[in-house]
Amino acid sequence: MFKKYLLFFTFISVVLLSYCPDNDTIKTESLIPTPQSVSAQSNAELEITWENPENQEIEGLILSRKIGEEEWDDNYRELPSGVTNYTDSLEIVLNIIISYRLRAFTLNDTSDYSDIMAYFGSETMPSNFSGKQIDSENILLTWTDNSIGEESFVLDKKTGSKDWILSYKAITANLTEYIDKAASSDSISYRISAVSGKSSSQYSAGIALKLGSLSLDNLYFGSDQTLEILTWNVQNFPRKNGDTIISLAQAINALHVDIIALQEIESNSDFNTLIDSLDNYQGFRANSAYADLDLAYLYNTKYVTVDSIYEIYSREYSAFPRRPLVLHCRWQNIPVIIINNHFKCCGDGVINRNDDDDEEYRRFRASELLVSYIQDHFANDRVIIVGDFNDEITDYQNNNVFQPFINQSTDFIITDINIANGSSTQWSYPAWPSHLDHIIISNELFDEFTGSNTTVQTLLIDQYFSSGWNGYALTISDHRPVGLKLRFSNTVY
Repeated sequence: MFKKYLLFFTFISVVLLSYCPDNDTIKTESLIPTPQSVSAQSNAELEITWENPENQEIEGLILSRKIGEEEWDDNYRELPSGVTNYTDSLEIVLNIIISYRLRAFTLNDTSDYSDIMAYFGSETMPSNFSGKQIDSENILLTWTDNSIGEESFVLDKKTGSKDWILSYKAITANLTEYIDKAASSDSISYRISAVSGKSSSQYSAGIALKLGSLSLDNLYFGSDQTLEILTWNVQNFPRKNGDTIISLAQAINALHVDIIALQEIESNSDFNTLIDSLDNYQGFRANSAYADLDLAYLYNTKYVTVDSIYEIYSREYSAFPRRPLVLHCRWQNIPVIIINNHFKCCGDGVINRNDDDDEEYRRFRASELLVSYIQDHFANDRVIIVGDFNDEITDYQNNNVFQPFINQSTDFIITDINIANGSSTQWSYPAWPSHLDHIIISNELFDEFTGSNTTVQTLLIDQYFSSGWNGYALTISDHRPVGLKLRFSNTVY
């Protein structure tokens, strides 16, 4: 019996000891100052205030400062113990956040950092805050970032007559959009502020909206901070004359993308009418294709500067019944090359290398020639190969017309492979159904493609027509567009 009691008390002692916090941790935490405020005393002075812990061992304080997006100066000022405010003399620059934090020290120890406190001028408040329903349950929120040096943006949300949900979502610094799932029949309100530690800018103006039925105005893909490329076969444009131009212009303006590579632009005059119907877009149409089924580009002049556009492989009609159309451009001063294609259609699914007229062999040969051209002329450039390739990337190796790209896996990635391997509901050519429209990138874009902000998707524009697929197919095309969105880490916003 004695041994049982001894074991029991030993066990209890171990448990109690394991729950005892470390004395050094308690001691260090008891040293941390508590931030109060940062306020402007003039155009060249900020007053920082805080509370000190009641600890007689504190010998002094260390003030750290961070201006905008600069690194922290962790030993900016050493202050005597007992002081609870400091006036900092510096140039206060519009839109730049000035952040502070404190540590206390004793003869033997230094505390952890306090929470951050910061100065936000009134001009740092996010502006142009707006919301748009983009599908049956999601709302796109966008704003203008007027602050330099925020830790994050913080979104508040309110549904119907309920109370505000404060700090509903923290959004990474420098981003200017967020998609919120808002499946509710009630009105939904939002507001946003820039935040650094315990301090924040003033709230933006609030917005309120309610989910409803979808139209082309609800489409979404592009943003100010990413490069977006669409490939879109707009079957025999304009398929339904003026109705096509109106619907396509409405869709493109809502999608807000940088570059659109188009196939089957039959009418040059109607193409110019489309350009005139768009916001901030210019375009170029080739004129060499049989039956006027030409390739073309639309590009947003706010973000894209075009250096040159030209055709290649003019003597390779068998491989290229429509000559590849090359676009040299700069997106926010980052050079990019786009190659727009429309491969030969049809066939029996088998590559016959002994028949120069075999449709699959012609597509295979086109892939070979594109790989060769890129390696010879654009070996170190960011290249994006897009188009209606009229074939599936999931075919077995012996009959896969994309094998020249697949064999060079260190040089090229077919970005939409997951779409091709996925549900047929996401494929670009529903009438068959099959996935025929693709986007391939060179290895100079691999880092951007593997980043967390990359998006590759088929845009289901038919779902934004009141009459669904039939309305879309009769008005615009039998193909859906496929889009790629990339964020560049070295972009300056």
